[in-house]
Amino acid sequence: MDSQEIYELRHTTLRSGALDEYLREARKPAGEGKTLCVLSGLIGYPPEEVVRMTRYPGIDAWQQAQVNASVTDLAEKEEVRLMRSISSRPKSSVPPEDRRAVYGYRRFFIRPGDLDELVHDSEDGVWPRIESQGACILGLWATVAATDPLEVMMLTGYHSASHWQETRQNRDMPEDMDQQLWETSRRLRARRTELAIRNLVCLMEAVEVAPEG
Repeated sequence: MDSQEIYELRHTTLRSGALDEYLREARKPAGEGKTLCVLSGLIGYPPEEVVRMTRYPGIDAWQQAQVNASVTDLAEKEEVRLMRSISSRPKSSVPPEDRRAVYGYRRFFIRPGDLDELVHDSEDGVWPRIESQGACILGLWATVAATDPLEVMMLTGYHSASHWQETRQNRDMPEDMDQQLWETSRRLRARRTELAIRNLVCLMEAVEVAPEG
């Protein structure tokens, strides 16, 4: 793992009014880490709930960055999980056209043996359909720790909360949608839902989405 990319998911509950100061700290270099995004709660979380995803070239680089990583004077509590990328996203860099104002922060809890199928159902089923509707997948990760159930996390970008609602598949098929794309998405999305022991989602505001991952 020393030479494999690793992602830190840092979930911080900030003190009221501390977001601006937190962002100033978050923009400082984290050793060899590159911030992929900083998200603040919008729907399902209050604004004081902040999620930050940072990419490191390996576990050693992550460990070296921990000396100055915490913001305990700004936070009421903080949780850190180490993640690994399990799909074609995130990209090595995030071009401007891929950035969005709002992100769906979705967490799946599945059996470890179902991981490959969940990736397939997402990458080959749901993603092509919602990206044809203007959404953009930022990334899909699983925890480094081998747990049962296994936690899988996905970040999907939307232009707004209403745009997120427009991409839900409990609506009628849009007139300009390819029917096969729609039906494939419906079938594999249903299967992905079956795989999940739990499936949690909230909407987050993109405080920052870095051009370099």
